[in-house]
Amino acid sequence: MALDEAVLDAHAAGEVPPTLRIYTWRPAAISLGRFQSIESSVDLDACHRLGLDVVRRPTGGRAILHTEEEVTFSLVVSEERLGTSGVMDSYRALAEGIVAGLRSLDLDANLVGRSAPSPAMAHDPACFAVKARCDVVVGSSKLVGCAQVHRRGYILQQNSLPLKLQLEDWDGVFLRQSLPPAATGLWEAARREIPYAEVAQALRDGFSETLGVVFEESHVSTLELSRTRALVGRAGVLGNTTGMPSV
Repeated sequence: MALDEAVLDAHAAGEVPPTLRIYTWRPAAISLGRFQSIESSVDLDACHRLGLDVVRRPTGGRAILHTEEEVTFSLVVSEERLGTSGVMDSYRALAEGIVAGLRSLDLDANLVGRSAPSPAMAHDPACFAVKARCDVVVGSSKLVGCAQVHRRGYILQQNSLPLKLQLEDWDGVFLRQSLPPAATGLWEAARREIPYAEVAQALRDGFSETLGVVFEESHVSTLELSRTRALVGRAGVLGNTTGMPSV
């Protein structure tokens, strides 16, 4: 999470170009939205027993249980380059790349219309329990969770695309009602196990098509790593006794 924020800061400073970063989580962890309450969202004792770290994202939204069976990707770009004004416009512009990538995998992906989340699930702390206007769905099921932060005209959007939802773990770590999820995993939606690398390439191609850009593969720069370490060094603590870092 700190690295995504470091890329945002580095791009805003003119040190690195607009960036698409694709990654996964090892070991599994929970990320909380920037403004989400810890006490009403997750059971920290259960997370400790299960060996799950808990971190806070620089972006908003609800909690996500991240595992290795997930394609996580972030985008850093300026509002000027994206040609948008306002949060919802930028969500929808970037969603076009996600939808294009998923459709290349033969998934009938679409962006949620302007309907509000279901009142019965509006207070659920889990991201994939609720559909919002910025989410990508297949049929009636949410497939991709997205969250943004805007700083001085620059955007960081973080995205979670689970290959397989770990529903059996939700009730153990999230403080939620036992309600059916509003989501599905990619493998279930596609009715086949699509390799991680194939999904990553499809997303890259989707953004290349819709944004009209050619991506150049690169490694994390020394500047980005330095900014990441500085962010982690300044991090606080989630909760009173867990010692889990907030970044």
